[in-house]
Amino acid sequence: MYLTKKCPTKTLIMKVISFHRCQTMHYFQCSRNNVVIIFPKLLKAIIRNFSRKYVRKISNTENAISHTFLMQRLQSCRSIKEQLVTFDSYTKLTEADISLRRSVHQSVEESLKNHFPNCSVYLTGSTVSGLGLKGCDVDLSFQFLSNEDNQCDFSKGFQESFNSEYLKLSLKEKMKFLQNILNESKITGASKTISGRCPIVRFSCQNITCDLSIDNKLALHSTSFMLLCNMLDKRVAPLHRFLTYWAKSHKLIGGPFKFKTYAIFLLLLYFLQTRNPPVLPSVECMFEKTDFNNNFNNWSYDICKHLEKFEGSKNSQCIDELLREFFAFYAKFNFSNVICPLTNEIKMPSEFLSKETVDCKFPMNTISIQDPLDPDWNATSQVCLKFCFYFLKYLRLSYKTFNNDEIWLPIDDRWGVCYLFNDLSALQSSKRKINSKRIQNG
Repeated sequence: MYLTKKCPTKTLIMKVISFHRCQTMHYFQCSRNNVVIIFPKLLKAIIRNFSRKYVRKISNTENAISHTFLMQRLQSCRSIKEQLVTFDSYTKLTEADISLRRSVHQSVEESLKNHFPNCSVYLTGSTVSGLGLKGCDVDLSFQFLSNEDNQCDFSKGFQESFNSEYLKLSLKEKMKFLQNILNESKITGASKTISGRCPIVRFSCQNITCDLSIDNKLALHSTSFMLLCNMLDKRVAPLHRFLTYWAKSHKLIGGPFKFKTYAIFLLLLYFLQTRNPPVLPSVECMFEKTDFNNNFNNWSYDICKHLEKFEGSKNSQCIDELLREFFAFYAKFNFSNVICPLTNEIKMPSEFLSKETVDCKFPMNTISIQDPLDPDWNATSQVCLKFCFYFLKYLRLSYKTFNNDEIWLPIDDRWGVCYLFNDLSALQSSKRKINSKRIQNG
């Protein structure tokens, strides 16, 4: 039993409860300004560890996109197509942005090579895939070279006695060690180690937020996979950037209980697979033509060298048409099913139950998307109920916005796609205002 202040701790606790979806009993007892929370043992442990796991991004990260300036540019356009072209030209990474991120990558690798001469640091994520927004993080994966016994070779960086001790450290302790190296190198700003499915060291370098992981093959291959999708069709990148910014503007991305940009990509991927004709093939088809599954442990594998094996899409829809259909598609979608981009189909939750143990290996959630690179993983498993609800709410509001012809006419100071970046109350009030005008006009 914990005695806490009524606010904001009660809200915080409810987030934790919603996120973990515990089936055990819990209840609140309120007395004046205090609230007594009675938890089972499992939730007590969750609460104790919560403050350590929840770490905000570094505050000195450059805010590369000015929302106000972007809205001004969009409002000065004359058509929806012009708005989308303007949006993408302003929000995508420029050659200078990419060059800066490569410089950061090189600086970090050189710093770590001073201690591990045979290591490699791989640049992954949206910087490489071509899907990134201005100001996006730099994702790095630190790969140790191994000897014949599959043990990391640190002999050139440490004394032999210390080397054997280091290899006994847990992954979390190794991450902490890398953090200390980066701090001592003086090339980075404040850093933190963040636990999770894939632990990372988060730090700043040249005013950019960087996430460093160890031996992260999944990140390497997801980057290569997303780059392939980008190269297969030129509409993928602008659509993904728009949807990512849409989700960020509604605060659906950017926290431990929120959506990841990868989940937004998988939603877009499945949608594009379901067009008639399809914009992208099933991931299963992509893997067959690129021999992806047989090269998962190959760090030098380049999935994009197989690009010539794919035929161009026969779908000729423009970006604004696909964007409108995206919101219509998911506003009416039955999210009780699991989205499976791997095979380009949806599955019932019962199909993910193990017949042997009758346990669900796949972590189900209100919104469930099977990761094609790791079929036992739900790419939205960490999203709490609150943000699942808001995501569905914004989908429906955006769909209704697209169906309102008055919004898409450049006749006032806010029109077109600008409406899609309004907050929830603004969207609701604008909907009511427009509906009232229609009633008055008969």
